[in-house]
Amino acid sequence: MKSTFILLCLLLFLSSVSGIDLSKFNTAYWYDPAAPLTIKSRVVQRSDNHHVFLSLRYNPSDTINMRLLLQTNYFDNTDRLLQAYEMDTLGGMADQVLLKLTFREVSEQLLVLEFELAGAYYYYPINLKRGRLNHPQFYPLQMNGIPLISSFLTSSSLKFNRDYTQDTLYFFQYKADFQPADPPTGIAHSVASRLLMDSVFISTQEVSLLQNHFYFIQSDTLSLEGLTLFMGPKHYPDMKLMAELIPPLTYFTSRSELDEIRNAKDPKIAFENFWLNIHISPEAAGAAIRSYYRAIKKANELFTSYKEGWKTDRGMVYIIFGNPDRVFRDNKKEIWLYGDIRFEFKIISNLFAPKMYVLLRDKGYEKIWIKKITDLRSAL
Repeated sequence: MKSTFILLCLLLFLSSVSGIDLSKFNTAYWYDPAAPLTIKSRVVQRSDNHHVFLSLRYNPSDTINMRLLLQTNYFDNTDRLLQAYEMDTLGGMADQVLLKLTFREVSEQLLVLEFELAGAYYYYPINLKRGRLNHPQFYPLQMNGIPLISSFLTSSSLKFNRDYTQDTLYFFQYKADFQPADPPTGIAHSVASRLLMDSVFISTQEVSLLQNHFYFIQSDTLSLEGLTLFMGPKHYPDMKLMAELIPPLTYFTSRSELDEIRNAKDPKIAFENFWLNIHISPEAAGAAIRSYYRAIKKANELFTSYKEGWKTDRGMVYIIFGNPDRVFRDNKKEIWLYGDIRFEFKIISNLFAPKMYVLLRDKGYEKIWIKKITDLRSAL
């Protein structure tokens, strides 16, 4: 259904405007659950067109102005207003709307969504190109026919929109059995050394996927394009089963404490006793558990790729330190600041994760990390 998006209250039709050096903007709102606007996107590259699916969550009583800008990179000193496009409203709820934006292929690398809300500006860059990798020509559909925007799903059945309905898709299935992120003071271990393929299959129809696996999906196995999806349990991104609740404790327990819980005759009782032992009352322990696993859930929502979000480098830092005060990103790195504490994530690419954020580890974090863990255990 073609429609005019009601949030587009003001569009400025200029051929070019002053460039926005995105690397200089604090974009901590990307990760803030209390931000007035949150965006998720998926890009499909088909023939000579870009299709960008957008999920926008906002307060419907707010008046929002939006511009669509094209830039070569984060440092660009000029940008161009995207003028020729189609926008469809695919669905929505009270505080959320799903859009499909279609426009001809452009030479620029970035589509920048600029929103003006209550006198403040918010920027959301979307990569139209992924380095040497291409966006896929197909996209996943939920069972209600609505495009799947997130990088994970919880329904075992999945459909796909293809150029032609009988086009074959190739599914490479991997067990999502990854270790949690290594501490910021150590050395990150290689993912490839633990990555074993379970099976390969092809399909032209609806497919059934296994929980706790990730899938790399291609329409052409010789191409540099593909789609990665993580298949979680029905309650994902929440953690509810004891087998799910225990592993995240690794970020603020000792190895012996964690082994004691895992190897206990009744892990549930050991889990509860752990929390009771580090807090002054059952009420405080209950509040601490809710706070910690609320952060785990948010990390899963924000950072899931081929593995659960809480196991990623950004997920680990987010869980322990919370929402960053300031965030700065450019083409090659993202920097998180908590006061004068600085974490830098290098952006690298592989076929499964076109943008993977790897923490630059340093032994200099040791005192900071130990103090934060100590504070966390005493004040959760």
